Amino acid sequence: MNLTMKTKLTKLTDMPERKYQGYVWYSDQKEPKVLQNEIFRFENIGLNPFVVEALLWHEDDKTAGDGISVMVRHTGTYHIHEFEMDNLPEHCELVEKEYLPHRLGNNIEKVKFKQLWLPEKDPNCLDMEVLTMKALIFVGFETKTKNA
Repeated sequence: MNLTMKTKLTKLTDMPERKYQGYVWYSDQKEPKVLQNEIFRFENIGLNPFVVEALLWHEDDKTAGDGISVMVRHTGTYHIHEFEMDNLPEHCELVEKEYLPHRLGNNIEKVKFKQLWLPEKDPNCLDMEVLTMKALIFVGFETKTKNA
């Protein structure tokens, strides 16, 4: 997938210091560390324990809905992808998806994503353009209200 709005970082220490909503899951933990608009510093991560997975959302203070999504996966090496929501292609379609949380604590009601769909020519459809899902982008949590 070669998308212009996605930045691929090579090291955790390349990630800028920002306030994030999301989670960081360490290799030696049964549950992830949940972040609620907190600064998380990756410079203290060593070889062991390592980050198995992280989904992070930094919302732009100026424009609601715009922000930066970061996905970290460790499969022997780190795969770090950053999506800038205000830098997506004009012809893309975003479909909102919500999932139930798993091991994220009692306060998280839903985990929110946006599917990124882009038109591509398909040789099986007479080279007409069809929408193809290119990414599932994390965009934060929906938390439970105190009255619920």
